[in-house]
Amino acid sequence: MTKHDTIARRPFLLLAAAALFALLAPAGCGDKTASTDTTGGVPPTTPAAPGGPAVTTTGGGGQVVIKGSDTLLPLAQQWAEGFKAKNPNADLTVTGGGSSTGITALISGTCDIADASRPIKNDERDQAKAKNVEVKEFAVARDGITIVVHPSNPVKSLTVEQVAGIYTGKVNNWKEIGGPDQKIVASGRDASSGTYGYFQEDVLKKARYRADMISTPSNNQIATNVAEQPGGIGYIGVAYASAFTKAGKVKEVPIAFKAGDAPLLPTPENILSGKYPISRALLNYTNGEPKGVVKEYLDYVTGPEGQAVVEKVGFVPVKKG
Repeated sequence: MTKHDTIARRPFLLLAAAALFALLAPAGCGDKTASTDTTGGVPPTTPAAPGGPAVTTTGGGGQVVIKGSDTLLPLAQQWAEGFKAKNPNADLTVTGGGSSTGITALISGTCDIADASRPIKNDERDQAKAKNVEVKEFAVARDGITIVVHPSNPVKSLTVEQVAGIYTGKVNNWKEIGGPDQKIVASGRDASSGTYGYFQEDVLKKARYRADMISTPSNNQIATNVAEQPGGIGYIGVAYASAFTKAGKVKEVPIAFKAGDAPLLPTPENILSGKYPISRALLNYTNGEPKGVVKEYLDYVTGPEGQAVVEKVGFVPVKKG
């Protein structure tokens, strides 16, 4: 079990073991068919999720089904491909859908690994216990939540308090926080997302989201919304933010803990040092201690090769190889 950092000025715990490849599903698991990423119909002009579409690999050996976090999806896809290259007899299925979807699938026995961008909740642990599911947690990467706006927005930086004000509805026009006289159009994740829960707890301090927030099932759709709305703002994982920023679709906004502090972007150095205010651990969950192909996959993910993939995709390794 790992301890999760909240928004606080302290160095992040560098977790020794870290997550791994897009998993293999034992014969007892359901849902062995290929499935697709629930990223919400991304237009051709929008950058695809880093790592490409959802992945199913086949081989005739051990099977693993991996489900959950949309944020983790590009990593899980790359891990699955890398693991398959080393283990051609492995059969891996990787899908998104949100952290809650993955954890629910793990509890119901329809997946072998749940990808999550938030810690498992107490009520989910209770549900698991009632079904004799022994939840084991593995930290596989770190992620910074990037605040993005439309490229035309002249706002140079924001504080955590200002971001919270926007997403709780206290701030409704950009002119209230040094921007143009323009209505704010806020996009965020839907309630099944671990990012939704993390952002609400650590940024909004458990306050309710604004009633008119546009809720979406994916990072891609948030970025697309922001790209299409001059007054738009959204929060997305660093890998997605990088792809959309490079394409000129959105602009990343540096964030400061509070007024007077230096605003920073979520670079790997700033995330690991604790200087960037909005970051979290990305997790894998299994039922009991992993065995067989699932263990081999997790060993790969937490080893040098798997952690190199973390860096390649644009997240932050928890373990340097």
